[in-house]
Amino acid sequence: MPRSKINDIMDRFREIVDKPYEKLKQWKEANKKKIVGCSPMHFPEEMIHAAGMLPVVLQETDETITTGFSYLYPFFCGITRNLIDIGVKGQLSFLDGLIYADICVQNRTAASILRQNLPAIHVEFAQLPSSFTRKGVMENTVKELDRIKASLEKLAGRKIDDKSLKQSIAVYNKNRSLLRRLHDLHKANLRLLPYRDIQVIVQSSMLMPKEEHTELLEKLLAEMEGIKPPSAKGNKLFLSGHLCQSPKADILDLIEGVGGIVVDDDLYTGYRYYAVDAEMNGSPVEALAKRHLEKSLPVPTRTGLPMRWEKYLVERVKACRAQGAVVLLVKFCEPHLFYYPFIKDALAEAGIPHIMVETEHEVVSLEGVRTRLQAFIEMLK
Repeated sequence: MPRSKINDIMDRFREIVDKPYEKLKQWKEANKKKIVGCSPMHFPEEMIHAAGMLPVVLQETDETITTGFSYLYPFFCGITRNLIDIGVKGQLSFLDGLIYADICVQNRTAASILRQNLPAIHVEFAQLPSSFTRKGVMENTVKELDRIKASLEKLAGRKIDDKSLKQSIAVYNKNRSLLRRLHDLHKANLRLLPYRDIQVIVQSSMLMPKEEHTELLEKLLAEMEGIKPPSAKGNKLFLSGHLCQSPKADILDLIEGVGGIVVDDDLYTGYRYYAVDAEMNGSPVEALAKRHLEKSLPVPTRTGLPMRWEKYLVERVKACRAQGAVVLLVKFCEPHLFYYPFIKDALAEAGIPHIMVETEHEVVSLEGVRTRLQAFIEMLK
């Protein structure tokens, strides 16, 4: 099989995912352009792109947390503690701006701490509506996006006109459509790539210029679509959870190592990131507002959506014909902790077996997790 070209492209993606901030610093030095970091979820990166700057979604690293413990509570989630830690150590100093979205108390705290400790970086807090049923929610969303747009224009030193914003939306829509093709290809050919590689591809799209990522992804898909892998053997699983960061590769390898096959997901570094596009007609700011409000997939940081998260998960599991679900719950993630009892009850009522695996930033022994996953897989047979 012509794997060499696939391996070469995957190596390009892994380079930036393995050392994201080092690679971004190198990219900035080579291209002389500004970089703006975004906290995971909800903020439309297209606005940063239209301003001629590189938007990147902040990623958790494997670095041990040390200095960061002096700045926030130890019961904050791993990605928050990690980003504060590398931020106060100066590893984010290459950024020109940071945009944090209002998704939880921990995110709000992170924005405040980084603003105080990184005075050379423009830190913006985007308070997009989380309740979609209140009066005037569309107008409020557009108003907040316009405010952020003006702030980005000041940072970039140029206007973000409708033409450039529509062009950026088109760039992002194309990348999302290719990621959906990858998603569908994986579902049809489960042994084509390990699931950890799917995660790497999505993560790299959050860190690379979208045009460059799209070009590589088109080449990758062209190679993959010509391959017929061996039939998949194992128990088909739906992977849910991890609202802000990618699951650690060890966990993903462990799931497949004990006989599970991830057939579908609703992870942030998965289907939720690329599921829906923004409209190309009308006002581009309103199109981004509509994508935030009207096309949002259920998630516990938003209320008033047409379908609750637990019912959505049941439908997704049934649609992909998974034999069970693995719920990855980040330790100290309050929105997910609040919703998990509803998820547990809904899956049980639908007759869908599931296992909840709590994850954390710090390195822990996986033997206990392995034993539980093995027992869960055996139960599905």
